[in-house]
Amino acid sequence: MKKIVTLIVVTLGLVTSAMAQMKEGKIVYERKINMYRMVTDPEMRARVPEFRTSQFELLFNEQSSLFRTVPDDEAPDPFANNGGDRGGQRFMFRMPETSTYTNLAIQTQYESRAMFEKNFLIVDSLKPLKWKISEETKTIAKFLCKKATTSVPAQTIRMGGGPGGRQNRSTTDTAAKPAAPAAPKETEVVVWYTEAIPASIGPDTFAGLPGAILEVDMDNGANVTTATEVTTKYPKKELVQPTKGDKMNRAQFQDAMKKIIEDMQKGGGMGGMRIRMN
Repeated sequence: MKKIVTLIVVTLGLVTSAMAQMKEGKIVYERKINMYRMVTDPEMRARVPEFRTSQFELLFNEQSSLFRTVPDDEAPDPFANNGGDRGGQRFMFRMPETSTYTNLAIQTQYESRAMFEKNFLIVDSLKPLKWKISEETKTIAKFLCKKATTSVPAQTIRMGGGPGGRQNRSTTDTAAKPAAPAAPKETEVVVWYTEAIPASIGPDTFAGLPGAILEVDMDNGANVTTATEVTTKYPKKELVQPTKGDKMNRAQFQDAMKKIIEDMQKGGGMGGMRIRMN
């Protein structure tokens, strides 16, 4: 009996040691977006689910990481059994495909985005964030994580005129309309990272902590990305820098998005919706 107990202890010790030394692998994430925080028009709300869920994966080694969308072409219809088609045609919202490669040595990111039938390649330095680290902990995907918080500039564009969504073009008495609430200048971000994976990596552009980020909560539940699986097995040949798309820096990409959305608004489409561009 003593030998069995000793063997179990040694085995657990080896597993713990291996996890502590994990320097390459794959992290699978689930992102849950509160659509009602984005869609303000009541008519459109009746045609969308409250939450939109999508899958991502982060491949990494000591030199680089690649965060990318997992295609959901075969995913279940998010509108099934939720009455999303009542009162008119259903509004389908598909998240844009992204692929973000980070060269950890030179702290440069290469982000490929397919949006509005266009391909963009955003090349920019990885901007350091001011993290406030807490001793608060919780377990995510079987890894003990610590809490850290920061703020990022708000980059939300509201689709539609005014706080209620679509603009009422038949009304000329603008003085009678309530003023739109001021847009927040910053968005609060809460993350949970694990020192058991000593790579300074995370979803999207979030990094800079002494361990891999396993959860990101933006704007108090509006956009939550959580790790569901961590494994040492990953397709090493696919951990490569993306090259497809019109090359620009992040500021130029923001300007391009604003122009595209302004053109869409002029055409009267997508009233009452906001798009967050992080």
